[in-house]
Amino acid sequence: MLSWIRALKPAIAITCVLAPWTGTAEATGVSAYLPLNLEPEMERQIERVLILADEPILKRPFAVGLVQAALPQACLIDKPLCAKVKRYLERYSRDYAVTHASATGALTRNAVGIVEPNAHGMPVKSPWELSLQAYVQPNDYILVSGGVVAYEGRTVPTGSMLSLGFHWAQLDIGYRDHWFSPATDTSMLISTEAPTRPSVTLSNSEPLTRLGFQYELFATELSHSDRILYLGKLSSGNPRLFGAQFSIEPFSGWSLGINRLLEYGGGAGLPDGAGTLLRNFFKPSGLSQTQGNQQASYVSRFIFPGKTPFAVYFQYAGEDNSNGGSYLLGNAALTAGIDVPRLGRYFDVTYEYSEWQNLWYVHNIYLDGMTNDGLVLGNWGADQRNFGDGVGARSQMLRIGWEPPFGGYLEERIRTLANQSYYGGDLRGYTPTIGAFPYHRYYDLMVRYSRPWAGLTIGGEVFGGRDIYGKTFSRLSGFVRY
Repeated sequence: MLSWIRALKPAIAITCVLAPWTGTAEATGVSAYLPLNLEPEMERQIERVLILADEPILKRPFAVGLVQAALPQACLIDKPLCAKVKRYLERYSRDYAVTHASATGALTRNAVGIVEPNAHGMPVKSPWELSLQAYVQPNDYILVSGGVVAYEGRTVPTGSMLSLGFHWAQLDIGYRDHWFSPATDTSMLISTEAPTRPSVTLSNSEPLTRLGFQYELFATELSHSDRILYLGKLSSGNPRLFGAQFSIEPFSGWSLGINRLLEYGGGAGLPDGAGTLLRNFFKPSGLSQTQGNQQASYVSRFIFPGKTPFAVYFQYAGEDNSNGGSYLLGNAALTAGIDVPRLGRYFDVTYEYSEWQNLWYVHNIYLDGMTNDGLVLGNWGADQRNFGDGVGARSQMLRIGWEPPFGGYLEERIRTLANQSYYGGDLRGYTPTIGAFPYHRYYDLMVRYSRPWAGLTIGGEVFGGRDIYGKTFSRLSGFVRY
């Protein structure tokens, strides 16, 4: 853990320089985060609040302070929505509280070997799932959070961390999630597809300066790998991972950002010091390509105002810089989406499209690619293939929410994934002699209904589809949430 803090020294120095630019004479303290496995009905309401406040989000989890700052403007447009979100955020106004608790029981069929997308690595066949989040805040500048995500075969203290600092420089030490994408269902660099790793994170919980500057830097170690190949020798170890996100909001409702993810060290002979990290970060070409693995993306989100405001967003990502130059991304990936949080009186709609070329999530040094416990760090679709296959793919997602007149929230979502048919393997170049694996088109369909009852939220979900091998699967579950 101390080595990660040392790796963040340059970032800490930068935040000290930015401190006078915050535009406020009184420094506010740390902020808690809304869990990334938040109940969908409340998640949609919070996203609508941020859109109404012209707050274009490029990363997750949401800081509670950010949502609270967005409420006054949202309340001018939608008072009933504002009242619901305010009531939910009351749990974060105390010195200590349980902020999230959920229990799920399920019956499954033919679900062996299938991982549920964006569920911290949970297999579809798991008959149960539990999650919990609580905190204690002795003063404005110290916050101790406790959390857990558990299912059959794995228990991880996701959300458990110590937070110190100010709104312009918050240090989080522990099991914090990271999501570097404006999209809600796909993130090429890092998401919640794999189990959460302990990390050291430095970020600001509220935008800084008139440009709305935001940053996030984190350092962690990935799970143990026996497949690290360097200079012709195979070794084992825990690769290090460094992530960075910077964004600005030049105009109200429009944000631009850049993300970086660097994998380095961990194997015999591979340098892993702070100097190596700085070199890889500022000089992406040369030795950074031959001694490490890296990904980057440019992201943008724009909110269209009006009677029915909505957001459009894009992410252009690259797995290397094979197109030449330090900033021309190679092996490209593109994500685009539109989010309409209120369509008519009762509906909300989200559509997302993502496509990536071959060689994503594989590497010639880190033969497991950017993975943790055998699951990719990024897009859920990359787990729908034979492990280590460098095939590209195309995914789509359509989600429709409905608040019926009789109460509750009904959500329907369909996903599809088509792996490329013209290339397979894990080499760093096209080899026509290698035949592509005959994958089937993957799809899944989810229908979920939930409603408040006696201070709780209860509901049920039907989830099923067909995997890449042509086998159908299904999962029927019921849940209760605090």
